[in-house]
Amino acid sequence: MLKKIHIASHHGFCMGVKRAIQFAEETSENAVGKVTILNEIVHNEAVVEKFKQRGVEQASSVDDVTEGTLIISAHGIAPDIIEKAENKGLSVVDATCPLVTNIYDIITEAVKDDYYIIHFGNLHHEETLGIVGYAPDRITVAGSEEELLSLPEWKDRKLGLTVQTTAHIEDFAIVEHKALAKWPHLKVFHTICNATTKRQTAILELAPKVDMVLVVGSQSSANSKRLASISNDICGNGKLIGSADDILSSWFENSAIESVGISAGASTPDFLVEDVIKKLVEISNGHAEVIQLESKRKNNISRTAG
Repeated sequence: MLKKIHIASHHGFCMGVKRAIQFAEETSENAVGKVTILNEIVHNEAVVEKFKQRGVEQASSVDDVTEGTLIISAHGIAPDIIEKAENKGLSVVDATCPLVTNIYDIITEAVKDDYYIIHFGNLHHEETLGIVGYAPDRITVAGSEEELLSLPEWKDRKLGLTVQTTAHIEDFAIVEHKALAKWPHLKVFHTICNATTKRQTAILELAPKVDMVLVVGSQSSANSKRLASISNDICGNGKLIGSADDILSSWFENSAIESVGISAGASTPDFLVEDVIKKLVEISNGHAEVIQLESKRKNNISRTAG
């Protein structure tokens, strides 16, 4: 029977997500004319649906927006897209997370100093697409350790290495070590964001304590999927769920699951986490103790954070 529900010390909305949502809410209330969000404001279906219900439209391309105000999502966008929008007469509200903007600044300055950049991240993620747009002829994207290590020696190039803000911290530490072995002259820019660091560290504390970890987040959320993967590696029973509706009572019937951990991706609103807690308490017939964990260890891998 389920007896304990442990809540990760860090979970849910990060600063960049809160800021983007605030920008979108204020714009939808105050802007004159049509308001459109380019891509998803953040990677969470509940948040996206909320803005749709407010009448805020969504587009995957500037070509599909003909008037009004265009909101750039927290994940950012290439500068030529913003220029294109402004040339069409659109009013642009840039809700890009400042920690993503920080990567833009790093790359801009590095390229001025004659660096070529290797960016370690998902080639198809909006964040990566935006980053590449700042120096498309000077950035090479590697989506895996194998892709990175298969790149040329480039002994005659000044090389810099950046990383997607939501990357797996410990995995990137290994990638960094191998990259420096291949390119001793490589300069590493630690651009994993602090929110990612805190949430992954919290999972490392939570998962060994429980029989199952439920990470609340969307399939489109890279950081949520990574939290679930880390959980599964540690306790052998980590699951990514979109909401309380995804929880099955059968998971707890005739099982040895006495403790469950709960975490949430950086784009997951609090009400979804609260709903999951309520559902688990109901499954336990009201007997489960809800425990809010506090971080008890210093982050010894914080050097990989931006």
